[in-house]
Amino acid sequence: MILEVNGVTKVFTGKGKNKMIANDHLSLRINEGEIFGLLGQNGAGKTTLVNQILGLITPDQGDIHLLGESVCRSPARARSLCSVQPQSQVPLGFLTPKQAVSLIGKMRAGKKFDPKRMEMLFEALDMGEWVNKEGEKLSGGARRLAAFCMAVIAPGKLVILDEPTNDVDPVRRRYLWQVIRSLTKDGTSVILVTHNVLEAEKAVDRLAIIHKGKILTQGTPSEVKSSVSNQMRMELSLASESNMEIPNWALSSHKNGSRCIFAMDPQEVSAAIDWAKRQVNNGLIMDYALSPATIEDAYIEITSRKVGQE
Repeated sequence: MILEVNGVTKVFTGKGKNKMIANDHLSLRINEGEIFGLLGQNGAGKTTLVNQILGLITPDQGDIHLLGESVCRSPARARSLCSVQPQSQVPLGFLTPKQAVSLIGKMRAGKKFDPKRMEMLFEALDMGEWVNKEGEKLSGGARRLAAFCMAVIAPGKLVILDEPTNDVDPVRRRYLWQVIRSLTKDGTSVILVTHNVLEAEKAVDRLAIIHKGKILTQGTPSEVKSSVSNQMRMELSLASESNMEIPNWALSSHKNGSRCIFAMDPQEVSAAIDWAKRQVNNGLIMDYALSPATIEDAYIEITSRKVGQE
């Protein structure tokens, strides 16, 4: 066991002594060599939990154990055992990716720093055109990849990646996931902090869905999807972002710009296809696709259920 989070609660006091519960009795475990996803919207409490795992802030209740020792008692040890890529961009200034990654590698690994590993990372991520270019002249995606390399050039036993694929192009995003998976071969564990549910489904071994400071569910992707496993999904690309009338066979719907998702019972598939064909003929939608339920569907269903209860 790499990490145990036991009943962690963190409350912040704002203006007028208003209290905001950032983490509410969170408990989870992360195994050796596992990629664990923390999924939730901005403000769900993911970063607060990460800061407590790193010993940067102290829980008001509960405790966190990293490799068997309390983070609260030994916060400096926790930071020495972890490697982190923050959500915000790392300012490289006039340093090139090669200089920045080499510097971090020497700081973390000392005499054991292996330049060949740095070259391997650059090659695996197809970064050759950028490695000797000053940071200020790099695109956001290139800086993001450089920050990732800085985090994993000499990885700790626990690697924490906060939205690692932000601004990264689709091709190198695929390379990035391959490198992340390769980190676990020697027993390194990874925490993936993200709100990109579609991406996380393909990458994680287990995950937890966090909403307003609480873990609503956790388990393998299959276990999390089991709550909506008997459903199908139809994803539409709308011709415009105007509202569309929800068909009567839709169990639930979710709209984001010109993208719309309906959940349905399997026996409604034929009716749904006929409906979608009519919408295409009428010019209301561009295209549509049918598939089994995904983590995104489970995420929407679970969080919507929670909001309804509240």
